[in-house]
Amino acid sequence: MPRFRLNLLFSFLVIAPLAGLVLVPAPAHAQIFESDGVAMRFMKRIHQRNSSEVLGAFHTVVGKARSATVELKRGDQQVAMGGVVDPNGLIVTKASLVNTYGDEAPLVVAMANGDQYLANEIVSIDKEHDLALVRIEAKNLPVMEIAADNKPAVGSILATAGLGEEPVAIGVCGLEPHKIDVKNAMLGVMLSQRPGPAVVDQVVEASAAATAGILAQDVILSINNTHIETGSHLIETVRTYEPGDSLRLTLRRAEEEMHLNVILGEWVAGRGQARHEFQNHLGGELSTRRSGFPAVFQHDSYLQPEQCGGPIVNLDGKVVGLNIARAGRVATYAIPGNELSNAVSKMLSAAGATRNSEIVQSHLSAKPVISENIDPPVVNPGWIPRETSK
Repeated sequence: MPRFRLNLLFSFLVIAPLAGLVLVPAPAHAQIFESDGVAMRFMKRIHQRNSSEVLGAFHTVVGKARSATVELKRGDQQVAMGGVVDPNGLIVTKASLVNTYGDEAPLVVAMANGDQYLANEIVSIDKEHDLALVRIEAKNLPVMEIAADNKPAVGSILATAGLGEEPVAIGVCGLEPHKIDVKNAMLGVMLSQRPGPAVVDQVVEASAAATAGILAQDVILSINNTHIETGSHLIETVRTYEPGDSLRLTLRRAEEEMHLNVILGEWVAGRGQARHEFQNHLGGELSTRRSGFPAVFQHDSYLQPEQCGGPIVNLDGKVVGLNIARAGRVATYAIPGNELSNAVSKMLSAAGATRNSEIVQSHLSAKPVISENIDPPVVNPGWIPRETSK
Protein backbone atom coordinates (compact mmCIF):
# COMPACT_ATOMS: atom_id res chain seq x y z
CA MET A 1 0.00 0.00 0.00
CA PRO A 2 1.48 3.43 -0.94
CA ARG A 3 2.84 5.50 1.89
CA PHE A 4 0.35 8.37 1.47
CA ARG A 5 -2.56 5.93 1.82
CA LEU A 6 -1.07 4.56 5.02
CA ASN A 7 -0.82 8.07 6.42
CA LEU A 8 -4.42 8.82 5.46
CA LEU A 9 -5.70 5.57 6.97
CA PHE A 10 -3.79 6.17 10.17
CA SER A 11 -5.09 9.72 10.47
CA PHE A 12 -8.71 8.59 10.45
CA LEU A 13 -8.41 5.37 12.46
CA VAL A 14 -5.78 6.29 15.01
CA ILE A 15 -5.11 9.97 15.50
CA ALA A 16 -8.73 11.08 15.53
CA PRO A 17 -9.89 8.56 18.17
CA LEU A 18 -6.90 9.39 20.36
CA ALA A 19 -7.72 13.09 20.19
CA GLY A 20 -10.91 12.31 22.06
CA LEU A 21 -8.86 10.81 24.86
CA VAL A 22 -6.87 14.00 25.24
CA LEU A 23 -10.06 16.03 25.52
CA VAL A 24 -11.60 13.93 28.30
CA PRO A 25 -12.26 16.48 31.07
CA ALA A 26 -10.49 16.08 34.39
CA PRO A 27 -12.65 15.30 37.43
CA ALA A 28 -13.76 18.34 39.42
CA HIS A 29 -12.40 16.97 42.67
CA ALA A 30 -9.20 15.05 43.27
CA GLN A 31 -9.67 11.34 43.87
CA ILE A 32 -7.34 8.71 45.17
CA PHE A 33 -7.75 6.58 42.05
CA GLU A 34 -8.85 7.40 38.53
CA SER A 35 -12.25 6.07 37.55
CA ASP A 36 -12.84 2.82 35.73
CA GLY A 37 -14.54 4.90 33.02
CA VAL A 38 -11.26 6.56 32.04
CA ALA A 39 -9.53 3.19 31.84
CA MET A 40 -12.34 1.77 29.70
CA ARG A 41 -12.24 4.71 27.27
CA PHE A 42 -8.47 4.41 27.06
CA MET A 43 -8.61 0.68 26.29
CA LYS A 44 -11.37 1.18 23.72
CA ARG A 45 -9.16 3.55 21.73
CA ILE A 46 -6.21 1.19 22.00
CA HIS A 47 -8.32 -1.65 20.60
CA GLN A 48 -9.42 0.58 17.71
CA ARG A 49 -5.82 1.32 16.85
CA ASN A 50 -4.71 -2.31 17.12
CA SER A 51 -7.62 -3.77 15.18
CA SER A 52 -6.73 -6.24 12.42
CA GLU A 53 -8.06 -3.80 9.81
CA VAL A 54 -5.56 -1.13 10.86
CA LEU A 55 -2.59 -3.41 11.54
CA GLY A 56 -3.15 -5.32 8.30
CA ALA A 57 -2.47 -2.18 6.29
CA PHE A 58 1.10 -2.16 7.64
CA HIS A 59 2.18 -5.73 6.87
CA THR A 60 4.49 -4.67 4.04
CA VAL A 61 6.08 -2.04 6.27
CA VAL A 62 7.34 -4.61 8.80
CA GLY A 63 8.00 -7.36 6.24
CA LYS A 64 11.77 -6.97 6.08
CA ALA A 65 12.38 -6.39 9.79
CA ARG A 66 10.10 -9.33 10.70
CA SER A 67 12.59 -11.94 9.42
CA ALA A 68 15.25 -10.66 11.85
CA THR A 69 12.86 -10.24 14.81
CA VAL A 70 12.69 -12.86 17.56
CA GLU A 71 10.65 -13.69 20.64
CA LEU A 72 12.42 -14.87 23.78
CA LYS A 73 10.42 -17.29 25.93
CA ARG A 74 10.72 -19.28 29.13
CA GLY A 75 8.33 -22.20 29.13
CA ASP A 76 5.16 -20.97 27.45
CA GLN A 77 5.68 -17.36 28.55
CA GLN A 78 7.11 -14.65 26.33
CA VAL A 79 9.63 -12.58 28.28
CA ALA A 80 11.02 -10.22 25.63
CA MET A 81 11.46 -9.38 21.96
CA GLY A 82 14.81 -9.12 20.23
CA GLY A 83 16.60 -8.56 16.94
CA VAL A 84 19.34 -10.55 15.20
CA VAL A 85 22.50 -8.45 14.87
CA ASP A 86 24.92 -11.13 13.66
CA PRO A 87 24.15 -13.97 11.20
CA ASN A 88 26.01 -16.43 13.41
CA GLY A 89 23.46 -16.31 16.20
CA LEU A 90 23.84 -13.08 18.19
CA ILE A 91 20.66 -11.33 19.28
CA VAL A 92 20.16 -7.99 21.03
CA THR A 93 17.33 -7.67 23.54
CA LYS A 94 16.30 -5.90 26.77
CA ALA A 95 18.72 -7.06 29.45
CA SER A 96 16.58 -6.72 32.56
CA LEU A 97 13.97 -9.06 31.05
CA VAL A 98 16.36 -11.96 30.40
CA ASN A 99 19.18 -11.58 32.94
CA THR A 100 17.22 -12.57 36.05
CA TYR A 101 17.53 -14.91 38.99
CA GLY A 102 15.01 -17.64 39.69
CA ASP A 103 14.22 -18.59 36.10
CA GLU A 104 14.60 -22.35 35.96
CA ALA A 105 13.06 -22.76 32.50
CA PRO A 106 15.57 -22.41 29.64
CA LEU A 107 15.53 -19.31 27.49
CA VAL A 108 14.17 -20.19 24.05
CA VAL A 109 14.50 -17.98 20.98
CA ALA A 110 11.68 -18.21 18.41
CA MET A 111 12.07 -16.96 14.83
CA ALA A 112 9.43 -15.72 12.41
CA ASN A 113 9.86 -18.82 10.22
CA GLY A 114 8.92 -21.09 13.14
CA ASP A 115 12.44 -22.23 14.09
CA GLN A 116 13.32 -22.26 17.78
CA TYR A 117 16.70 -22.36 19.49
CA LEU A 118 17.95 -22.72 23.03
CA ALA A 119 19.94 -19.68 24.13
CA ASN A 120 23.49 -20.70 25.00
CA GLU A 121 24.54 -17.71 27.07
CA ILE A 122 24.36 -13.97 27.58
CA VAL A 123 27.70 -12.90 26.19
CA SER A 124 27.62 -9.22 27.14
CA ILE A 125 25.43 -6.59 28.78
CA ASP A 126 25.26 -2.86 28.22
CA LYS A 127 23.91 -1.76 31.59
CA GLU A 128 23.55 1.87 30.56
CA HIS A 129 21.10 1.09 27.74
CA ASP A 130 19.64 -2.05 29.38
CA LEU A 131 20.76 -4.16 26.41
CA ALA A 132 21.93 -7.77 26.38
CA LEU A 133 23.58 -9.81 23.65
CA VAL A 134 22.27 -13.40 23.62
CA ARG A 135 23.93 -16.23 21.70
CA ILE A 136 22.21 -19.13 19.94
CA GLU A 137 23.81 -21.87 17.85
CA ALA A 138 22.74 -20.85 14.35
CA LYS A 139 24.20 -19.80 11.02
CA ASN A 140 23.13 -17.57 8.14
CA LEU A 141 20.40 -15.78 10.05
CA PRO A 142 18.78 -12.65 8.57
CA VAL A 143 20.18 -9.56 10.29
CA MET A 144 18.33 -6.49 11.52
CA GLU A 145 19.61 -3.55 9.47
CA ILE A 146 19.72 -0.49 11.72
CA ALA A 147 19.17 2.87 10.03
CA ALA A 148 21.70 4.76 12.15
CA ASP A 149 21.27 8.02 10.22
CA ASN A 150 17.49 7.98 10.00
CA LYS A 151 15.91 9.70 13.00
CA PRO A 152 12.10 9.56 13.20
CA ALA A 153 10.51 12.99 13.09
CA VAL A 154 7.94 14.02 15.66
CA GLY A 155 4.53 13.11 14.26
CA SER A 156 5.83 10.31 12.05
CA ILE A 157 4.10 6.92 12.07
CA LEU A 158 6.04 3.93 13.41
CA ALA A 159 5.37 0.19 13.51
CA THR A 160 6.71 -2.44 15.92
CA ALA A 161 7.73 -5.64 14.17
CA GLY A 162 6.81 -9.06 15.57
CA LEU A 163 6.84 -12.63 14.31
CA GLY A 164 3.50 -12.32 12.52
CA GLU A 165 2.82 -10.63 9.20
CA GLU A 166 1.06 -7.77 10.95
CA PRO A 167 2.96 -5.43 13.29
CA VAL A 168 2.62 -5.88 17.04
CA ALA A 169 1.50 -2.26 17.35
CA ILE A 170 1.58 1.07 15.54
CA GLY A 171 2.01 4.55 16.95
CA VAL A 172 3.21 8.10 16.47
CA CYS A 173 6.59 9.53 17.47
CA GLY A 174 5.90 12.13 20.14
CA LEU A 175 9.29 13.30 21.42
CA GLU A 176 12.75 13.52 19.88
CA PRO A 177 15.66 11.64 21.48
CA HIS A 178 16.36 12.86 25.00
CA LYS A 179 17.94 11.63 28.21
CA ILE A 180 15.87 9.90 30.88
CA ASP A 181 17.47 10.34 34.29
CA VAL A 182 17.86 7.26 36.43
CA LYS A 183 15.44 6.83 39.33
CA ASN A 184 16.37 5.30 42.65
CA ALA A 185 15.58 1.64 43.16
CA MET A 186 13.15 0.54 45.86
CA LEU A 187 13.10 -2.75 47.73
CA GLY A 188 10.01 -1.83 49.73
CA VAL A 189 10.78 -2.58 53.37
CA MET A 190 10.71 -0.45 56.51
CA LEU A 191 13.47 -1.47 58.89
CA SER A 192 13.63 -1.74 62.63
CA GLN A 193 15.28 1.25 64.31
CA ARG A 194 17.13 -0.98 66.74
CA PRO A 195 20.91 -1.21 66.21
CA GLY A 196 22.26 -4.40 64.72
CA PRO A 197 21.20 -6.56 61.76
CA ALA A 198 18.75 -5.41 59.06
CA VAL A 199 15.43 -6.54 60.55
CA VAL A 200 12.28 -5.92 58.49
CA ASP A 201 9.68 -4.07 60.50
CA GLN A 202 7.10 -3.64 57.74
CA VAL A 203 6.72 -4.55 54.05
CA VAL A 204 5.32 -1.91 51.68
CA GLU A 205 2.21 -3.08 49.86
CA ALA A 206 2.65 -3.92 46.15
CA SER A 207 6.44 -3.40 46.38
CA ALA A 208 9.29 -5.58 45.12
CA ALA A 209 9.71 -7.01 48.62
CA ALA A 210 6.02 -7.92 48.85
CA THR A 211 6.10 -9.61 45.45
CA ALA A 212 9.18 -11.62 46.43
CA GLY A 213 7.58 -12.82 49.68
CA ILE A 214 9.62 -10.91 52.28
CA LEU A 215 7.82 -10.74 55.64
CA ALA A 216 8.01 -8.61 58.76
CA GLN A 217 10.67 -9.84 61.21
CA ASP A 218 12.80 -11.31 58.42
CA VAL A 219 16.50 -10.53 58.84
CA ILE A 220 18.23 -9.70 55.55
CA LEU A 221 21.69 -11.26 55.58
CA SER A 222 23.04 -10.64 52.08
CA ILE A 223 22.28 -9.21 48.64
CA ASN A 224 23.96 -11.16 45.84
CA ASN A 225 27.47 -11.63 47.23
CA THR A 226 27.40 -8.65 49.62
CA HIS A 227 27.02 -9.47 53.32
CA ILE A 228 24.57 -7.03 54.96
CA GLU A 229 25.72 -5.93 58.41
CA THR A 230 23.12 -3.32 59.42
CA GLY A 231 19.97 -1.61 58.24
CA SER A 232 21.91 1.41 56.98
CA HIS A 233 24.23 -0.93 55.11
CA LEU A 234 21.18 -2.50 53.42
CA ILE A 235 19.95 0.93 52.31
CA GLU A 236 23.37 1.86 50.94
CA THR A 237 23.61 -1.43 49.05
CA VAL A 238 20.18 -1.15 47.44
CA ARG A 239 21.09 2.36 46.26
CA THR A 240 23.92 0.90 44.14
CA TYR A 241 21.34 -0.87 41.97
CA GLU A 242 18.72 0.38 39.55
CA PRO A 243 15.03 -0.38 39.02
CA GLY A 244 14.69 -3.64 37.12
CA ASP A 245 17.85 -5.21 38.56
CA SER A 246 17.44 -8.82 39.65
CA LEU A 247 18.83 -9.63 43.10
CA ARG A 248 19.40 -12.78 45.11
CA LEU A 249 18.57 -12.16 48.79
CA THR A 250 19.58 -14.39 51.68
CA LEU A 251 17.51 -13.90 54.82
CA ARG A 252 16.77 -15.55 58.15
CA ARG A 253 13.14 -16.24 59.06
CA ALA A 254 12.79 -17.54 62.61
CA GLU A 255 15.55 -20.18 62.70
CA GLU A 256 15.56 -20.91 58.99
CA GLU A 257 17.90 -19.40 56.40
CA MET A 258 16.34 -18.97 52.97
CA HIS A 259 16.89 -17.38 49.56
CA LEU A 260 14.52 -15.15 47.62
CA ASN A 261 14.72 -13.59 44.17
CA VAL A 262 13.79 -9.90 43.95
CA ILE A 263 13.40 -7.54 40.98
CA LEU A 264 13.75 -3.99 42.27
CA GLY A 265 11.09 -1.39 41.51
CA GLU A 266 11.21 2.39 41.34
CA TRP A 267 11.36 4.40 44.56
CA VAL A 268 8.07 6.03 45.52
CA ALA A 269 7.59 8.02 48.71
CA GLY A 270 5.25 6.90 51.47
CA ARG A 271 1.54 6.63 50.83
CA GLY A 272 1.99 7.50 47.16
CA GLN A 273 2.97 3.88 46.57
CA ALA A 274 -0.65 2.67 46.35
CA ARG A 275 -1.67 5.33 43.82
CA HIS A 276 1.55 4.79 41.88
CA GLU A 277 0.90 1.05 41.55
CA PHE A 278 -2.73 1.63 40.58
CA GLN A 279 -1.67 3.92 37.73
CA ASN A 280 0.94 1.37 36.66
CA HIS A 281 -1.82 -1.18 36.13
CA LEU A 282 -4.25 1.20 34.42
CA GLY A 283 -4.14 -0.13 30.87
CA GLY A 284 -1.49 -2.74 31.71
CA GLU A 285 1.89 -3.19 33.34
CA LEU A 286 4.82 -0.82 32.86
CA SER A 287 8.42 -1.91 32.41
CA THR A 288 10.28 -2.23 35.72
CA ARG A 289 13.37 -0.63 34.18
CA ARG A 290 12.04 2.49 32.48
CA SER A 291 14.55 5.17 33.47
CA GLY A 292 18.25 5.90 33.28
CA PHE A 293 18.66 5.88 29.48
CA PRO A 294 21.24 8.12 27.75
CA ALA A 295 18.90 8.80 24.81
CA VAL A 296 15.44 7.55 23.82
CA PHE A 297 12.66 8.83 21.61
CA GLN A 298 9.09 8.47 22.77
CA HIS A 299 6.13 7.08 20.82
CA ASP A 300 2.60 6.14 21.80
CA SER A 301 2.44 2.53 20.58
CA TYR A 302 0.67 0.33 23.11
CA LEU A 303 3.11 -2.41 24.14
CA GLN A 304 3.31 -4.77 27.08
CA PRO A 305 6.68 -4.91 28.92
CA GLU A 306 7.46 -8.34 27.42
CA GLN A 307 7.00 -6.86 23.93
CA CYS A 308 10.01 -4.59 24.45
CA GLY A 309 13.48 -5.42 23.16
CA GLY A 310 12.64 -5.64 19.45
CA PRO A 311 12.83 -3.32 16.43
CA ILE A 312 10.55 -0.44 15.49
CA VAL A 313 10.42 0.74 11.86
CA ASN A 314 9.26 3.77 9.89
CA LEU A 315 6.92 3.65 6.89
CA ASP A 316 9.87 2.85 4.62
CA GLY A 317 10.46 -0.31 6.64
CA LYS A 318 13.77 0.92 8.05
CA VAL A 319 14.70 0.01 11.63
CA VAL A 320 14.91 3.40 13.35
CA GLY A 321 15.12 2.14 16.92
CA LEU A 322 14.67 -0.62 19.48
CA ASN A 323 11.76 -0.54 21.94
CA ILE A 324 13.32 -0.51 25.39
CA ALA A 325 10.56 0.29 27.90
CA ARG A 326 6.86 0.81 28.31
CA ALA A 327 6.97 3.95 30.44
CA GLY A 328 3.33 5.04 30.70
CA ARG A 329 -0.18 4.45 29.45
CA VAL A 330 0.60 6.23 26.18
CA ALA A 331 4.41 6.37 26.33
CA THR A 332 6.91 3.82 25.05
CA TYR A 333 10.64 4.53 24.89
CA ALA A 334 12.88 3.39 22.03
CA ILE A 335 16.65 3.65 21.67
CA PRO A 336 17.30 5.64 18.45
CA GLY A 337 19.17 4.03 15.58
CA ASN A 338 22.48 5.85 15.99
CA GLU A 339 22.63 5.14 19.73
CA LEU A 340 21.59 1.52 19.17
CA SER A 341 24.13 1.00 16.40
CA ASN A 342 27.00 2.22 18.58
CA ALA A 343 25.92 0.11 21.56
CA VAL A 344 25.52 -3.03 19.46
CA SER A 345 28.93 -2.49 17.82
CA LYS A 346 30.62 -2.35 21.22
CA MET A 347 28.87 -5.51 22.41
CA LEU A 348 29.66 -7.35 19.19
CA SER A 349 33.34 -6.46 19.49
CA ALA A 350 33.33 -8.03 22.95
CA ALA A 351 31.24 -11.08 22.08
CA GLY A 352 34.13 -13.18 20.81
CA ALA A 353 36.30 -12.69 23.91
CA THR A 354 36.02 -14.30 27.32
CA ARG A 355 38.27 -11.69 28.88
CA ASN A 356 37.93 -8.11 27.70
CA SER A 357 38.98 -5.16 29.81
CA GLU A 358 36.91 -2.77 27.67
CA ILE A 359 33.61 -4.23 28.87
CA VAL A 360 32.40 -1.68 31.37
CA GLN A 361 29.17 -1.83 33.35
CA SER A 362 27.77 0.62 35.86
CA HIS A 363 27.10 -2.26 38.27
CA LEU A 364 27.75 -5.97 38.43
CA SER A 365 24.88 -7.72 36.72
CA ALA A 366 22.72 -10.24 38.54
CA LYS A 367 24.30 -13.13 36.66
CA PRO A 368 27.76 -13.43 35.08
CA VAL A 369 27.64 -12.12 31.53
CA ILE A 370 31.21 -12.81 30.47
CA SER A 371 32.75 -16.21 31.10
CA GLU A 372 35.74 -16.29 33.44
CA ASN A 373 37.05 -19.46 31.76
CA ILE A 374 40.05 -19.27 29.50
CA ASP A 375 38.86 -22.26 27.49
CA PRO A 376 35.85 -21.68 25.22
CA PRO A 377 32.54 -22.47 26.94
CA VAL A 378 30.64 -25.64 26.10
CA VAL A 379 28.10 -24.72 23.46
CA ASN A 380 24.58 -26.10 23.52
CA PRO A 381 23.84 -27.60 20.10
CA GLY A 382 20.54 -25.74 19.96
CA TRP A 383 17.03 -26.96 19.38
CA ILE A 384 15.19 -26.95 16.07
CA PRO A 385 11.92 -28.82 16.53
CA ARG A 386 10.51 -28.51 13.02
CA GLU A 387 11.43 -31.21 10.49
CA THR A 388 11.49 -28.55 7.77
CA SER A 389 14.16 -26.52 9.57
CA LYS A 390 17.63 -26.52 8.12
